Amino acid sequence: MMKKSILFLFLSMVSILLFSQDTINQTDPQGKKSGFWRKLNSNGEKVYEGYFTGGIPEGEFRYYYPNGKVKTLSVFSRNGHCTKTISFFQNGKKMAAGNYLDEKKDSLWRFFSESQDTVLSEEFYKEGKKEGVSMTFYARKGISELITWKNGLKEGLWEEYYTTGKLKLQGYFAGDQKEGAFKTLYENGSVMMSGQYEQGRQAGTWLYFDEKGTITRKEYYRNGMVVKTEDYTTQKK
Repeated sequence: MMKKSILFLFLSMVSILLFSQDTINQTDPQGKKSGFWRKLNSNGEKVYEGYFTGGIPEGEFRYYYPNGKVKTLSVFSRNGHCTKTISFFQNGKKMAAGNYLDEKKDSLWRFFSESQDTVLSEEFYKEGKKEGVSMTFYARKGISELITWKNGLKEGLWEEYYTTGKLKLQGYFAGDQKEGAFKTLYENGSVMMSGQYEQGRQAGTWLYFDEKGTITRKEYYRNGMVVKTEDYTTQKK
């Protein structure tokens, strides 16, 4: 009786193994991936696992680091056109989160700090290219930098801030180059430096101030090069 029980258990285990092998990494009559798939690398380590229908990923997919920890978690919908994705650091904390549309980054993406698990930056995408306002944050609190994008190029307002939230720098971009009025400020709000950019190069007269608002230097630019400097700090009071 004991021998029959052992034999039955052995045959059952073999059947389960064979069944599981027969139901993984299968294709449909058209040769397209179907059902549960698991991909391994040359070392036998998992690369990803998830379900396909007619060769199209469906539902949750998990992608792995070589050590077996989850690297990316993606959820496919709308016949594989949309994907919600979260990427992880090796310590398990979030690295990035956002959406793909037809395999291109789309709408809001957030990027996180590995050590503190806080949002470091936010970016908006359209058809895989940056679009709209992107913001970088200080690790603890507040905006560090703001840049405006259009079709993957810097276009429009650009600002930087002190940790106190006060404006530190203000400028503009056109066609991914600095263009127009530019200034930096002291934390007390007074102007530190001001001037103009033309096609990414400093142009015309640039003024430099101390924290009390007194001009300390003037620089004159032509074709991005300084052609004349007037230094007022050496003048007698």
